[in-house]
Amino acid sequence: MSASIFSDNQVEPDNLMLANALGTTRTCLDSIAEFIDNEFGNLKTEWKFYNKKSGWILKMFTGKRNVLFVIPCDQHFRVSVTFGEKASDLILSSDLPGSVRTSIAKAKKYAEGRTIQIEVRSEKDLATLQKVIEMKLMD
Repeated sequence: MSASIFSDNQVEPDNLMLANALGTTRTCLDSIAEFIDNEFGNLKTEWKFYNKKSGWILKMFTGKRNVLFVIPCDQHFRVSVTFGEKASDLILSSDLPGSVRTSIAKAKKYAEGRTIQIEVRSEKDLATLQKVIEMKLMD
């Protein structure tokens, strides 16, 4: 995972810190959370500090199933999503942007699946991300 803007393992980010870091893209993150909760229910979030290189990352999950990981950056964020084989195949044959399909095709295959990152800088990135989440959770 790429580095989060929050790198001090002694300071877990709070809502104010997140809002300041993300700026206008905070509304995009809120929209993603609302979408997951409305469509799949039981959304939970949890901050995790994996190591100094990755920093603090916001994990979003439903029940016990990981949906995505949010990597906060300066005035934007990236999401990291891992797909099983069925979801990967759905994405490869979908009408999603070529960059997403190429990322899945090139992603190294691990036991848990293939992982890609999608950058979110504006509202226009939300439709693609919502389709990706739907495909992931169909698997």
